[in-house]
Amino acid sequence: MKRYLGHLIRSAERRVEHFLNAQVLDRSREDFGAMRGDVIEGKPTIYALAAAVSVYCNRDSRYYHDKELLEAMNLAMDFIGRWQRDNGALDYPTCNFNSAADTSFCFKRLFAAYRVLELYEPAGADRLVEMLREKYRFVMRRSLEMIRTGGFHTPNHRWGITAALMQGAGLFPDLAPELMARAGQYLAEGIDGSADGEYAERSTGNYNAVVNNAMMAMYEESGDPDYLGYVARNLHMMLTYIDPDGTIFTQNSTRQDQGKADYPDKYFYQYLFMASLPEEKLGEYGKYREEFDAAAHRIIRDNQERGDLAPDCLHIVMAHKAMYEHKFSGCGFPDTYRKYFRDAGVLRVKNGRYGYSVLSGKSAFLYVKFGELPLFVKIGESVGSCRNFIPETMEVEEGKCTLKSTVYTSYYQPFGESQGTNDWWKMDHTRREILNNARLDIQVEIAEAADGLSLRIKAEGLSRVPLRVQICTPKDAVLEHDCFHLRTDAGGWMILKSGMAQLRQGDRTVEFGPGFGTHEFGGHYSGEEVNASGYTVYLNEYTPFEKTVDIRLVAAGNRDLQ
Repeated sequence: MKRYLGHLIRSAERRVEHFLNAQVLDRSREDFGAMRGDVIEGKPTIYALAAAVSVYCNRDSRYYHDKELLEAMNLAMDFIGRWQRDNGALDYPTCNFNSAADTSFCFKRLFAAYRVLELYEPAGADRLVEMLREKYRFVMRRSLEMIRTGGFHTPNHRWGITAALMQGAGLFPDLAPELMARAGQYLAEGIDGSADGEYAERSTGNYNAVVNNAMMAMYEESGDPDYLGYVARNLHMMLTYIDPDGTIFTQNSTRQDQGKADYPDKYFYQYLFMASLPEEKLGEYGKYREEFDAAAHRIIRDNQERGDLAPDCLHIVMAHKAMYEHKFSGCGFPDTYRKYFRDAGVLRVKNGRYGYSVLSGKSAFLYVKFGELPLFVKIGESVGSCRNFIPETMEVEEGKCTLKSTVYTSYYQPFGESQGTNDWWKMDHTRREILNNARLDIQVEIAEAADGLSLRIKAEGLSRVPLRVQICTPKDAVLEHDCFHLRTDAGGWMILKSGMAQLRQGDRTVEFGPGFGTHEFGGHYSGEEVNASGYTVYLNEYTPFEKTVDIRLVAAGNRDLQ
């Protein structure tokens, strides 16, 4: 860690510069002391203060014991105290009010900053520091009433609330009985971590890290290693959700991070925390220590090399001597993995040349990434209200995955008798008989090869259905064929009628096909999903048919572009 501490500190200083520049200093304004924003709220200021406290307390920072910063922090906490509701709530004022969950997220940062003050600033050393310390205690104590009595919206909220309750119980012993009683009510539901390491929201891009943070806090407050097990299983799982280009695969998330490409920076301190724990604390998960160490090192190294700000975690690292002094022994993510998450219906494979994901229950059922070049595949099948092939079953074998779905041409039947009203909207249509007078079965077999994938697509049953196999590519790539050369644009499309097409972006070239195009139907006007952010190549055919489509990396000279 020694070589990266400067990066963490300088990045925290950048965040503090923004805090100081954005702080409202007009005493006539309601948000005096806060950071300027679209609305008046406390969360951005509370989060910035964690970095501010850290650099103020760090001897290697240019803000160490800076009087101007100390005064700014006091002004900021004065604002937080005024802005906080009398019932203790720290609102998320664009949608959540009197929210225990949002209050708990603010509490998390307040508690972390306060902990740094307690560790690094001796009591009585500075009057303004003592004032700041007391302001933290005042806001945290008052917030615990909302955290204890309020409610939540989503699964991860429960554990943010529970962690805050447990931290509050340790901080304010007189409140401990009622806080721990409430924590017990949440814990009685059971923590939603599977044996594979997944949490309910399957949010690899965000909420996994939020829940891990809560579990780490609950472990530290209770000493119960069971909480570490949830973190260890999730972090181990997350290594199979890192694509060949170092970004996180998020397409299976049930939350707003779905489809967003992001680096795993927010997991850095979590891997570091687990790697820095004594092996006896990890118990059976001690076997993962080396991979956690290597992952933490890879994340912070890549972050620094990209020129990004370091993850916002100096306050966490400073509060853990073992993290601050950790010596990395490895660096990297797994070169290969193959994991089928049966409950989630997700197959994740990385083989050194490319990575791919197969998703059951999703219209975009296949994602392939060759280095930084991504593709995904869908099949349009407008039958009644159905617009896409959506796999209902997934069978996984070594090197092969088979997806199947069945759809019917379905029609309401007349009731045959009065329903007591002639108003269509007042009739109970769930009571109508349904006529299914035809069915369409689609099977997609995805077979793995050294240089890519082969898709054997079989459609049978209902005839004359114009299906569309859709190869979805990024924009601003070069698409070539014997007969054309074009640059892909967002929302554009074409039909590949024959031969293989080559797609080139950066130093990767992928070829796919052969094409087929017996019709020109591009999708139904009603409810059809459009690849608005990328370019789509259609391979079109009427049912019934059986076709094979290859997607493979093109060799460069005698070397594969890896």
